[in-house]
Amino acid sequence: MLAMPLWRRGWSVTRIGALFTGGVLIDVDHYLSYIWHSGDLSIVRAFRFHRSAYRSPFSGRLHPRWPRLGVDRFREFHSVPAIATVFAASFLAGRWRPVLSALAWGMVSHRILDEVAGWIHPPPADSARPSTGDD
Repeated sequence: MLAMPLWRRGWSVTRIGALFTGGVLIDVDHYLSYIWHSGDLSIVRAFRFHRSAYRSPFSGRLHPRWPRLGVDRFREFHSVPAIATVFAASFLAGRWRPVLSALAWGMVSHRILDEVAGWIHPPPADSARPSTGDD
């Protein structure tokens, strides 16, 4: 349903798939970082860790803040440098340019949604540097 407007504008199925893939698979960095920093392969504990580190209850107020432009310790693929790298690669990709560009736009849309979610559910004050137990 969401893909219909893009398909009508001439986007290929591959390009539409890349857009949605970029918007979803960007979150694999949560799991990979959890493994890297903790050595624990449990996807359940990784999910619980990120849920507790980056979510707080809605207080009824918005908490606008400037987005971070650097690399967060547990969200490396969400960073501006990572997204810019995918955009740069799309310019060098020849015939794959539309696919990589769509992948990058998917990452951008995911990052925007994360920022808006952060205004509604700001991270807990103690999550500036979440601990996995290896600190």
